[in-house]
Amino acid sequence: MFDSILSYFFPAIILSLMISVIYFFFEKRKIIKNYSVSNSKYLKNIRGLIISDGGYLQKKIQLCSFDLLINDNTIFIFPKSFYVIPMRKINLNFSNSDKKLTRSRILLREMKISNQSVDLISYPNYLQSKGRIIRLQNLTTEQISIFEEIKKNKNY
Repeated sequence: MFDSILSYFFPAIILSLMISVIYFFFEKRKIIKNYSVSNSKYLKNIRGLIISDGGYLQKKIQLCSFDLLINDNTIFIFPKSFYVIPMRKINLNFSNSDKKLTRSRILLREMKISNQSVDLISYPNYLQSKGRIIRLQNLTTEQISIFEEIKKNKNY
């Protein structure tokens, strides 16, 4: 009995992984098609971290690769854990912008720009007192200038 269950376990994991990859791939294409405008910027294959504060002495760190769609009022982040497996998208909305072209948004609280990295700090709606930092690392000067322009225009 246990052998028959075990023989179906690994194919079920592989099948569910394939289904999630296909689903998030088509969801990403649909978001890019529906929510991009003429002055949108699309950044691909940016390495970084997602650091979630889970409370007292609990931090969750995920090493990810990101694709970003930057609009006038929002940033869509498409993370991929282990650099291949897509995860649920993150939509960071700027505080002083309108809500059009957004979808299940999270308010971007702070943006820290350093030499080659950018920290996007937000507090998700479902975790009221716990923060999340999305750290984009090893950025080029052109990519850093995009975030500096956002910081200057949106008062972060």
